[in-house]
Amino acid sequence: MSAPLELRFVLSADRVEALPDTRAEVAVVGRSNVGKSSLLNALANRNGLAKTSKTPGRTQLLNCFALGDDTAVIDCPGYGYASVSKTQRAAWGRMIDTYLLEREQLSMIMVLVDGEIGPTK
Repeated sequence: MSAPLELRFVLSADRVEALPDTRAEVAVVGRSNVGKSSLLNALANRNGLAKTSKTPGRTQLLNCFALGDDTAVIDCPGYGYASVSKTQRAAWGRMIDTYLLEREQLSMIMVLVDGEIGPTK
């Protein structure tokens, strides 16, 4: 078994411009409640590093975790069901689209897929 990642929470950003400058980033994306934050906790072998909830839509910002070598992991809000307004959901969509399409430091995207639901649009 490999050693846990040395992840450290840096900040939560409500827009891409608020993220820190990094050399490279890995984005973690997927449906609401697929386990993105739980995966980060498992990789770091630390409960509570990334906040988790049983309620879909709790991750509402771009959560940045430093790896210590000027790289970062970005925990993105989920897509799909979340009990928030259409306006809020649209704002998340624009924020995530901007991050995924325009962030130069973005080097890899990890897409988590719920095995019971399968891939969705």
